[in-house]
Amino acid sequence: MMSVWLATGRSRAGPVVLRPFVRYGMRLSFSTMNTVRKEIQTLEDLTKLDSLKDIEPELIKRLIDERTSELNTKNELEMLKKFDKEEQLLRQSPLRRFTRPLWIFLIMSSTVYLVCHYVWWRLEYEEKEIDYARRVEELEVELKSLMAQTDGPSQEKDQHGDKPWFRRWFF
Repeated sequence: MMSVWLATGRSRAGPVVLRPFVRYGMRLSFSTMNTVRKEIQTLEDLTKLDSLKDIEPELIKRLIDERTSELNTKNELEMLKKFDKEEQLLRQSPLRRFTRPLWIFLIMSSTVYLVCHYVWWRLEYEEKEIDYARRVEELEVELKSLMAQTDGPSQEKDQHGDKPWFRRWFF
C-alpha cells in the first residue's frame, strides 16, 4: 500500500512525510542485498556466513559450478603433465621398448636350441647304439668261431667229465 501511495504522489501528510524514510529503507535493503551478493565471491565466503537464508540458490549453484570447473581444469592439467612426463621418459630410454621383446627372443631361441640339441643327441645316441649292436654281433660271431676251433676237444672232455667246470677254474 505504501508503495502505491508513493507512486501516485498523493498529498497526504502521512505518506509524504514517510516518503524519504521509505526510499532510504528501500535503498538500504537493495544495497544490503547487493553487498551480500558483492561480498560472496567464492564458496569460502559462504562458509563465513552464519546462515544461508538470505542467499539465493542460484548464487550457491553458480559458485559450486565455478569451483567444480576449477577443480576439473586443475585435474586435467595434472593429468596432462603426468602424460607429458611419461612420454618424456619413453623418449629418453628407447631401449625400454625393446627390453621385453629381447627377453622373449632370448627365451624362445634358447628353447629352440635346447630342443634341437636334444634331437641331435638322441639321433647320435641311436646311431651309436646301432653301431655297438653290430659290433657286438661281429664279436659274438668271432668268439663262436674261435670257440669252435679251440674248444672242440675240451668239450668232449667236459662231457665225459672228470671235474665240473667250476672246480677246474677255482681248484
